[in-house]
Amino acid sequence: MEPNPDKGPVELPRCAAEYIDQVVRQIRYRKRVRAEVHEELRAHFEDDLRDVTDPQQRETRARELIEQFGDAKLLAALCRRAKKRCRPLWQKALVRTGQGTLLVFAYMVVCTLPMSLAKPTIRVNYVEWLNNRWLPERSNVENAKRYYDEAARLYVAPPKELVREPDARGRLIGGRLDEYDSAEMRLLAQWLADNEPAFGMLRQGAKTRHYWPEYHVAETDLSDPSFLTEAMAGLAAYRRIALAFRENIAYQACQGHLDSALDDCLAVWTFGRHMQSKGLLNEQLVGIAIEALGVQSLLGILHSSQVSAATLERIQANLTSLIDPQRSGVDLDGEQVFWHDRIQRTFTDDGKGGGHALPSGVPYAAGGWWDNLLGILVLDYPDRRDAETMVQRYFEQMRRHLLLPPHENSSVEDLGTPTPRALPNTLLAVVEPAHKRLGQLLWRAKTHELATLTIVAVLRHGAERGGPPESLEQLVQAGYLDSLPDDPFGAGPLSYRKTSDGFLLYSWGENLTDDGGVQGLRQGGKPGLWADNGDWVFWPVTEAEPER
Repeated sequence: MEPNPDKGPVELPRCAAEYIDQVVRQIRYRKRVRAEVHEELRAHFEDDLRDVTDPQQRETRARELIEQFGDAKLLAALCRRAKKRCRPLWQKALVRTGQGTLLVFAYMVVCTLPMSLAKPTIRVNYVEWLNNRWLPERSNVENAKRYYDEAARLYVAPPKELVREPDARGRLIGGRLDEYDSAEMRLLAQWLADNEPAFGMLRQGAKTRHYWPEYHVAETDLSDPSFLTEAMAGLAAYRRIALAFRENIAYQACQGHLDSALDDCLAVWTFGRHMQSKGLLNEQLVGIAIEALGVQSLLGILHSSQVSAATLERIQANLTSLIDPQRSGVDLDGEQVFWHDRIQRTFTDDGKGGGHALPSGVPYAAGGWWDNLLGILVLDYPDRRDAETMVQRYFEQMRRHLLLPPHENSSVEDLGTPTPRALPNTLLAVVEPAHKRLGQLLWRAKTHELATLTIVAVLRHGAERGGPPESLEQLVQAGYLDSLPDDPFGAGPLSYRKTSDGFLLYSWGENLTDDGGVQGLRQGGKPGLWADNGDWVFWPVTEAEPER
């Protein structure tokens, strides 16, 4: 077996071997370097003692050499330094790079240590805040939501024979009633009868004046999955019952029960209206979609059926009470408190509105990520007050944006003040396009409402006076409308023209251009509402069947 070089050479005096062994141990460096130093020292002693044969003299000479070398620890340090200086250039560069990396890492640890060790202070229960935000002033009023929840609970799914095209979301997509055979009509009638208890609850909810959301969760964290799951759980059920109610409206109209069908159109319209301007943004968007079902169903009946003047007058009176041109249509408070809740959970709190970001709070901080990173590296942490101000400012600007009609928004690039885009925050930049698109949806719904009210007034004029008016001004002069209906996408009122077989009513649409009443085309080349390449023609109805 080969001798271990760290144990010292056998032929040298004992003091020399122990000295060499001590120096090698003190080097505290890589094994290969220790072996090299061991061989070099042994060789030096052997060369100097090679001609000395007397053991006593060899011992004396070895001690003299040890004295010349000096302290073993000092010699080990000198050897270690010499070996490091003799390393190849690539090895030196690698070592220095590793040392620099460790130094940078250590500095970053020092910079982020105050952020990592600090903890947030939860002062506001925003779930409770949401529950109180839209409560009516009186405490003894009924909440329409409870009727809608009961309607959703009582809902009975359709038989599979009536589901023409079930999609991945399980949404009912039925066919036109004139496409049903007698067997399918019997199935439809039975299914609708099975759902009559649910429909009754929906009608009762529509008759209830007040509606406000209720969130029954114990957790106070708005981003907690349990909160979002519960808050969103009822929306799919609401949509199912609304779609079934639409089928019931179509069936009643097909059976000649026009008055009850039109009343149910107003009920589902009210259902959707109740959900707007309250609660979380997703809830309000579902409300807009449900209201659209009521509008489409009502226009479909007016287009395909002869409705009496008395019924039209009653419907117009109900619509007038439903439609408020000044309403905002959406409330961003529920969206905004999500940001405030995240800030209170990801920033420290000094009790005076200040504090600094925790690591998880950096995405919610004011300023760009690069600026915030540089700030952290110089111990200038993102400030809580700046973050709160940024969120407040963003949502104030977005509310102003939503209040401007599209034809005004197109000419006001910055809303008179720096836009939300000027706020250098990545997360706000991500949600900004969706919020701006929300404005288009809101004004589309408002335009549809005003167009429907105008259509009812024109039809009523025709039923009572033998034909449509020559102009909308004449309609106002005759008392059928209080004022001209504005076109939010145009440069004045909705566009109207009397034709040989009736009348034409349209909005300029999303392209903000008067295309002369030429309906835009959807994907696939079919005409329809809400296309971005033409006018939005509300009358005559292009699709008597509500859009599915």
